[in-house]
Amino acid sequence: MVEGEPGRRLGHVLEDWQEQDFAALDPGWLRLAGQSVSGRSAPGGFQRAYLERPRGHSKTTDMAVQLAWILQNSSRRVEGLAAAADRDQAGLLRDAMERLVKRNAALCPDLVFRQHAVIQRTTGSRLSVISSDVQSSWGLLPDFVICDELSHWEKPELWYSLISSAAKKADCMLLVLTNAGVGRGWQWDVRETAARSRRWYFSSLDGCRAPWISEEWLEEQRQLLPAAVFDRLWNNRWQSSDGGFVSLEEAERCRDSELICQAQGQRGQRYFAAIDYAEKHDFTVGVVVHWEGEVLVVDCMDVVQPRAGQPVQVSWVEQWIERISESFGNVCFVLDEYQLLATIQKYEGRVELERFAFAGGKGNHSLAVCLRQLIVQERVRWYPGCGAVESAWGRDDLETELASVVVKENSQGRWRIDHVQDGVHHDDRVFALGVAALRASEELGGGDWMEVSPPGGGFGW
Repeated sequence: MVEGEPGRRLGHVLEDWQEQDFAALDPGWLRLAGQSVSGRSAPGGFQRAYLERPRGHSKTTDMAVQLAWILQNSSRRVEGLAAAADRDQAGLLRDAMERLVKRNAALCPDLVFRQHAVIQRTTGSRLSVISSDVQSSWGLLPDFVICDELSHWEKPELWYSLISSAAKKADCMLLVLTNAGVGRGWQWDVRETAARSRRWYFSSLDGCRAPWISEEWLEEQRQLLPAAVFDRLWNNRWQSSDGGFVSLEEAERCRDSELICQAQGQRGQRYFAAIDYAEKHDFTVGVVVHWEGEVLVVDCMDVVQPRAGQPVQVSWVEQWIERISESFGNVCFVLDEYQLLATIQKYEGRVELERFAFAGGKGNHSLAVCLRQLIVQERVRWYPGCGAVESAWGRDDLETELASVVVKENSQGRWRIDHVQDGVHHDDRVFALGVAALRASEELGGGDWMEVSPPGGGFGW
């Protein structure tokens, strides 16, 4: 039985592309389990596979089915690895197996689930979950290896150790599960090698093919995601570079010529302020915003540029907090809980102050989605020249910075704002505004639209 389809068997709901993948791999799993492969559609099958699908196309569920089968049914003890860029991502496969086994207890009575492993209690067969801890992966002798979301692995060392380990046993199965990636690095080389090799089963779906993903859902994703990110995630198409956050035209449409930088607030108005602090290399930015109905208005954005031998002092941050608190009144400040811990401890109890994990993945994902949605829908407004600084490279303000930053995605599908590492571009103004916008949106009750992953509960997720 499958998740979201009570009472229905997996074979009754498979799409043709799922059936093809299963048929190509079944003989290899049967041989590994010590069973006959006669009568199969692909005699001998494949021991190497590269499966590339869009998001939401049952990569994890389909692989969980195969892993549960080999662990439960192998006549001899087998050892396997599920590897990913980090252990949380690799653990998704283990969790999918546990959900599957709970729904099919009679078919998998001997599987026991540990924190980072699945064990067959009778034969001792085992699946271990590992991540990019390369030191622990060298010297292993696995019978099967699953490389999950390979396009998100930053470094190739784990891949090198696993592909070489897979070559040590004649019947070892090695499968790559991934979504399309970015660039033409070592992950692209792996993909192209697999596509050309007769020893590899290669499958790549172009476009969204899953019937359980509705057009309404896809349209919402188009609105939430930059075009290049949508094309990679949902059409499964490799991109030459990271997706741009917003275009200059989209950013400039949020400029309001009737607004001016405000030095003080209005009585009875609620304000939100965020500070992105950098001592030496990046900008230090303080921004204040408030709601005008459902439009977020930027009241002021102060930017400090560090100079050679003249780092930005924390005292500037503290003076800014005191000035904004006195001039604007009802202000909620949001500060980095790591960089500005001493300042937070100093001002807690004196002003309304909240901590934000500026380095945290989930928070960065939420602020990026929130800010982009506000910009695309033109629900944020700022004054001409907002965040402008002097630059030898030409125009340098909030709008040009918005147009220069890119979106980067981690292995869990969460993305963050980043900038080109060229010593010229920055992301500090964008980040400060994003933090303030996120906090303001949470108070307005606008958090429901921030999630960009498909809703769970249905077959294929």
